[in-house]
Amino acid sequence: MLLLQYPDATTGATERVWQVSESAAAAPGVTEIAGTIDKASPMPYYYQLRQLLERAVADGALAPGEQIPTEMSLCERYDVSRTVVRQALSDLERTGLVTRLKGKGTFVTQPKVSEFVAQALTSLHEDISGRGERLATKVLRLEVEPVSPHVATMLELPESEQIVLLERLRFLRGQPLEVTTAYMPHSICAPILDLDMSDRSLFETYEQELGLKLHRGTRSIEARLASGEVALRLGVTEGAPVLAFTGVTYLDDGRPIEYFVGLHRGDRSRFETELFRPSGTIDLTTARAAHVAR
Repeated sequence: MLLLQYPDATTGATERVWQVSESAAAAPGVTEIAGTIDKASPMPYYYQLRQLLERAVADGALAPGEQIPTEMSLCERYDVSRTVVRQALSDLERTGLVTRLKGKGTFVTQPKVSEFVAQALTSLHEDISGRGERLATKVLRLEVEPVSPHVATMLELPESEQIVLLERLRFLRGQPLEVTTAYMPHSICAPILDLDMSDRSLFETYEQELGLKLHRGTRSIEARLASGEVALRLGVTEGAPVLAFTGVTYLDDGRPIEYFVGLHRGDRSRFETELFRPSGTIDLTTARAAHVAR
């Protein structure tokens, strides 16, 4: 099992942490992860723990496929409650950085093989409305929080920046369809905090309320297993397949305006795309280069 250890006997509290780590110090494959939770900071404990684990993944301290500590190990190591640990792991799972397997543990997600597809840049709200149906929405969270290392990378932001987080549950024909989380730069999207987002398209909000012009976006689709939290919201069993739709949307000046993760019920979702053969070698090379750059 992977252990987080910081041997330091200078204080009583740290000595207790050292004793927890010492019990398994001889175990092979021990990984040291830099950082601690600052109990005096106004930043929530779960967010600080999430940052520590995100950085460990980004820096390669936690490798793809590697198991991270159990909930109890993290509780003991950082002297936090299980609720804090579960919130941090749930956030990491929602962004796709870790995979939680029932009865086995939590693992750093393995890289996926991707294929390039392209079509018009539209939102789910616009797609559903264009078919003559209504997408109902329940806002789960609309708040400001510090940007995490992963989201900072996706939005090309300094880690000192704040983001607006919008999490919504979408319904079609009265049944849950998708849980979607959008992360937006606070410096651009702060006005969204004052809007009722229960019946608004984010794309329309960017353009009509904020006066922004959307230009392009990247999109990835992959299969995942529903965590307990996601399963409860989507009305499926834990471990049921869901389609994870992730991507970044960019403005016409090249700035990222949102990073989003949409988790769709696998039994109610299908994605369709219309493809066109590039007209020449230059177009084909450009398309492939853009895909590789992602």
